[in-house]
Amino acid sequence: MIENTTQSMRDPDNNLAFLASAMATGSNDAFIGAQEKAGQQQLVHSDRLPTDIQGDRQAFEALGFTFGDPDPSDPLFAPATLPDGWTRQAADHDMWSYLLDEHGRRRASIFYKAAFYDRSAFIRLDAVSSYLWDHVHNETPLITDDTWATPAAIAEACRTAIKNAQDHIDTWTTHNKTEYVTKYTAERDRYAAALAQHTS
Repeated sequence: MIENTTQSMRDPDNNLAFLASAMATGSNDAFIGAQEKAGQQQLVHSDRLPTDIQGDRQAFEALGFTFGDPDPSDPLFAPATLPDGWTRQAADHDMWSYLLDEHGRRRASIFYKAAFYDRSAFIRLDAVSSYLWDHVHNETPLITDDTWATPAAIAEACRTAIKNAQDHIDTWTTHNKTEYVTKYTAERDRYAAALAQHTS
């Protein structure tokens, strides 16, 4: 289960632990960071998803998601099932997690801030452009299919990204910022390489 940190902090023992941590370290960052890390792990190993769905819920359901009613004791989350073959993955940042499809591709992102003073969560589907960005910047595999990351969708996302990179190149060239021109030129070229691969 996912701990409702807002409610649990009403427990005097948790308040004492918070104060002790703050006094020992001179900051409350360690205590809050531990809450956020624990919250991420609880989410990844749970059967819950956020009730705040950014975008169209029907788009999730069309992929095979099912959503139960919000948890009465914690309406931030509801029981849910993932499409067949999909899995959960913790991100490097404690406030983010991902849902991977049967090919290991990131298809949805989950934000969960477990800190008791500002607890919030939402889920959104990732666009093909995000999948392409991850490929270009993190060298992850680029796997196409017939329904989502089609060769045509990848090619269109590449063209948009190339245009955006060229806009940055033009801007920074005007401002004589060579380091940014170099950065975006390399990015543009990586997108161009992906485009050539999916239009050949």
